[in-house]
Amino acid sequence: MGLPSTKRYLIELLHKHKLTYEQVGRYAGIETDRIKAIKKGEEPTDEEKAKLKAVAFQLSDLRSKDTGETMD
Repeated sequence: MGLPSTKRYLIELLHKHKLTYEQVGRYAGIETDRIKAIKKGEEPTDEEKAKLKAVAFQLSDLRSKDTGETMD
C-alpha cells in the first residue's frame, strides 16, 4: 500500500521543490507545527488536504512549464 495522497504532496513540496516547513505553511496557509505533525503521520483535516493539494499542483504546474518535467 502506498502513502496517502496528502503525505505524498507534502513530501514532494519538501523534497522535490526543496521548500522548508515554514514556506509550505506560508503558501498553504497552515501553521508550521501542523505541517510537521501531518508529515509525522497525523491525519489532516479536509481543508488542510485541499490546501496542500492546491499548493502541490500549482508548483508542479509551474515546474512543468519551466522545465518540461511532470509530476511523478
